[in-house]
Amino acid sequence: MNGTTVAAKPVTTTKLTGLTWHNIDVLSGITGWTLTKTTAVYNGAPTAALTSVQHHMDQVRATEGGRAHGYASLIAVRNKLKESSTGASHPAVAVTIKRAKKTTTKTRTGSPTARLTRRRQTEYTTAELVSALETAWAAIRTNHTEIPAVVIVVGSGTATKQAKYGHFAPVRWQHGEQRLAEVLISGEGLKRPAEEVFTTLLHEAAHALADAREIKDTSRQGRWHNQKFAELAGELGLDATKDPKIGWSPCTLREQTATTYRTVLAGLRNALIAYRHPEALGGQAKKNNNNAVACACECPRRIRVAKAVLEQGEITCGICDSTFEPDE
Repeated sequence: MNGTTVAAKPVTTTKLTGLTWHNIDVLSGITGWTLTKTTAVYNGAPTAALTSVQHHMDQVRATEGGRAHGYASLIAVRNKLKESSTGASHPAVAVTIKRAKKTTTKTRTGSPTARLTRRRQTEYTTAELVSALETAWAAIRTNHTEIPAVVIVVGSGTATKQAKYGHFAPVRWQHGEQRLAEVLISGEGLKRPAEEVFTTLLHEAAHALADAREIKDTSRQGRWHNQKFAELAGELGLDATKDPKIGWSPCTLREQTATTYRTVLAGLRNALIAYRHPEALGGQAKKNNNNAVACACECPRRIRVAKAVLEQGEITCGICDSTFEPDE
């Protein structure tokens, strides 16, 4: 056997390409990864690479919480690996086979925080959050094809007197020749569990379904939800209960509905890592010194009308076709 050389066995490596600085930065603290400027190579199969990233995420979340430095970038890398490990294709994931080498490649060491510079800060972005919300809306539309496409925005839910978790506003956006509705999800409501945030999406989807079917499901500038809304909410998998002030607005997610959308809920849980603090509204509203009534439509546009004029009949908005009603 003198002079005989045994060939090394092939080694599977997982290569991620097109990465950002933030992705590279968070991977530098995990054993087994070899990093360059925009690529990362793991000495193992995609499932092993996924396990290494998930294990690191679990440690960070247990010690520092979901808003820890670099956690959002870890989620992005984990999701890329998930697609590859489950057999799906992802343009940024490539799996290659190479011969084992005797030489070792140096990996970057040191604390990720210590290597940050003024231009390379790990920052929270809303990209994954909005993506998760849009994915959830797409899943709802898949199961209920009458529900229209919308523009989803994340904003304040406490900027006005009436706090809210969300709203549906028809024909609020223009896309070429097409008018699109708006669904707002309040940043303050993102502190809730994923199931409750998804319940808000389904609630607004019920309003979208009412708009598509030309059903009047609310009154009092959208505050009072009538029995027709409760029926639509039930059609989408919610249980509505009646409140003496806002009607059938309060909704809860049925267990079967949660099972149907379990993948969507998992995506939302991963994305809900930040929330908005309520507005600090100061001062008192000015008192009305005359007998005029402040009214609003669903646009919302506002007008002031004498009580006697308002009592003569409904005043309709020429833009949204809703009725001007007292803004209580």
